[in-house]
Amino acid sequence: MEKKVLIIDDSALMRRVISDIINSDERLTVADTATNGVHAIEKLSQGSRYDAIIVDIQMPRMNGVEFLKAMNMGRIRIPVIVVSSVASESADETIEALSLGAMDFVKKPSVSMGLEFREFQNKLLRTLHVACGLKKYRPEQDKGYHKPTEPAEQMKVRLAKRPHKPAAKGEKLVVIASSTGGPKALQSVVPYFPKDFAYPVVIVQHMPAGFTASLAKRLNDLCPLPVKEAEDGEPLLPGIVYLAQGGKQCELVQKSSGKYEFSENDKPPRAGLKPCADIFFESLTDTSFEEINCAVLTGMGADGTKGIQLIKKDKKVKVVAQNEKTCVVYGMPKAAYMANITDYVVPLEDVTGTLLKMIKE
Repeated sequence: MEKKVLIIDDSALMRRVISDIINSDERLTVADTATNGVHAIEKLSQGSRYDAIIVDIQMPRMNGVEFLKAMNMGRIRIPVIVVSSVASESADETIEALSLGAMDFVKKPSVSMGLEFREFQNKLLRTLHVACGLKKYRPEQDKGYHKPTEPAEQMKVRLAKRPHKPAAKGEKLVVIASSTGGPKALQSVVPYFPKDFAYPVVIVQHMPAGFTASLAKRLNDLCPLPVKEAEDGEPLLPGIVYLAQGGKQCELVQKSSGKYEFSENDKPPRAGLKPCADIFFESLTDTSFEEINCAVLTGMGADGTKGIQLIKKDKKVKVVAQNEKTCVVYGMPKAAYMANITDYVVPLEDVTGTLLKMIKE
């Protein structure tokens, strides 16, 4: 049976474009459309039922954020996917929508053809499949998921030849990897680091360009530690939470002085991911951290697992994964667990406490 989708967007063109994408998939159908949140709530109150809802942010009468608040008040439990532009006010409101329970968001394309549009189409269908319990969607560019951009043999030679950097005693790093459901999950993790936390924290959250600054600002407002978007060439300092930039690959570089700095660069996406947690973890192979403590949170796919496996070969690495029950999508944590790289599997609310425990062990 086809899964029913409701589209809420004030643009007739976008309703048509999104409808065509959805109806091209034999397992999905557009059951209804609405021009704003008020119109959509009317349909829901009249008994219409859907397997997923797609909602725009900027709309007259009732926008996407207001619609999610109305859903929460009415205790309507249907997966919601936000389709948002990158305008500054839309970015802030998109992050708010995710904190209110939207499952994920997809950035609107600026063109109706080409690579950007295909990426929009694939991300929208992939997210809808997960939302509706259809887990077998995989577009062409997702095949070979997490294939390294550097050939395996070449990587082995590079790692074998790299200069040995003895670990400085007490030099530790915390890395958090997350994707679908991550922006909301991070609000149950990052605020619970103590204000005197002595180590740097790096978050790799899958997001396009233009949205991570808003997420960093929201987390900063909630946290005792300062939270900021990482900048290219910026030094890594203890007691600060850094969020990898959306639309960039984030790596950590150790200078000849022994100090670390960020490289926010334009290396290509891996399996469509930019930033990619695997790429960040791979950059840690050339650093001298004594210990790396990792958390793998909710998200589609398996990002983070290959990178953690790599650094585990010659570094002290501990891993906590979010459990299935508290995940929006049990993909990335499941991959880490199935690869036997996890030390703990815990509910979301216990992730920070477990990280702090691992650091003391």
